[in-house]
Amino acid sequence: MTEQKSFKERVKEALINNAYSYKKYYVNYEYLLSSKAFQKSEYYIVAAYEDNYLHLTGVHTGLDATTFFEKCCDGTLEENDFDFCKKGQNESEVKGSVRRKINSLPAIMNMFGIGTLVEEDFEKNRIRCSLAAGNVSATLGFVVAGKAKPMTLLKGNELNSAKSKKLDLVLRRKSGEAKFSEMMIGTDEQLREHKEVLRGLLSEKLQELISIEETME
Repeated sequence: MTEQKSFKERVKEALINNAYSYKKYYVNYEYLLSSKAFQKSEYYIVAAYEDNYLHLTGVHTGLDATTFFEKCCDGTLEENDFDFCKKGQNESEVKGSVRRKINSLPAIMNMFGIGTLVEEDFEKNRIRCSLAAGNVSATLGFVVAGKAKPMTLLKGNELNSAKSKKLDLVLRRKSGEAKFSEMMIGTDEQLREHKEVLRGLLSEKLQELISIEETME
């Protein structure tokens, strides 16, 4: 008979298993998002860092956020590295929150894809975010201070259906690069609609798409 794993052991495995995917999708790249839902800015640039991962897990740790992520990433995280003790909450409440978050983590690893909705000034209970993105399985909230950084994770799509709209344009660049070189969502025409504000952010390849359209007029 297989010995049943404890909740803490299952959490540790989920934290480790999702860390590499988070690094591959978020830490290694930045994303430019544009949508008709945006009223305050024509676009947002999402830049996630290693120390943002802890915020999405719901656990408490004595480690600094970067060390916590590194231990998750290299598989050395131990059960005594984290707990479910948070001020103002009992352990059962924290465990419930952690359970929802770790079940939702896999769903954010392709968040900026077709079908994702976005919303400015997201509010849910006590949660306030400048920007949020949601798919059928998860909602990812961001704080915007220049670039948008992930700060909270909720189970399911919690966006306001009256305010949220689909992503029209998603561009991607490797972290550290100045120009966006990949178009993940959108058409040449949608890229051209934003040419004035995006021109300085586009790689030669994407600039050529705009130029081709202009010469055809």
